[in-house]
Amino acid sequence: MRALDYVLKPVRAERLSEAVRRVVGARAAESASPTTAPEPEDETIAVELGGVTTFVRRSQVIYAQAQGDYARLHTDDGAHLVRVSLTLLEERWQEAGFARIHRSTLVNLARVTHVRVHQGHCSVLLDDVELQVSRRHTRALRDRLGRTGLAPAGRRRGEL
Repeated sequence: MRALDYVLKPVRAERLSEAVRRVVGARAAESASPTTAPEPEDETIAVELGGVTTFVRRSQVIYAQAQGDYARLHTDDGAHLVRVSLTLLEERWQEAGFARIHRSTLVNLARVTHVRVHQGHCSVLLDDVELQVSRRHTRALRDRLGRTGLAPAGRRRGEL
């Protein structure tokens, strides 16, 4: 069995209920394993700011960056801070085309326009944003792009 979440002392009721919700959701997903892998549903994340809740769809997310116990989701409309770990997002979104490129960054591969290697350093371009790929994640990213046949948006497969 693997850990899905953790709760720090002093325990807050809402944080404990969120952890329990994740465990129950994961257990339900494991017990309902279909014979064929369905297309991942476009998950919706509730983002609360100043008493207003906004709903962000996973497909709107260009990339996510870790900020402590939170993740900042970057979309075309701006950035949204949510209390969820980047590791959990990676686990949930990997099948939907997201990949870890750095210990603090997760990208939507469908939004990658270029993969650039310059003087031994790799980076990805997502429209006008350039993000560094750590040495640890470079090979996995290149293998994943090549293995799935995915090429950065607007590029042919051989131009990685």
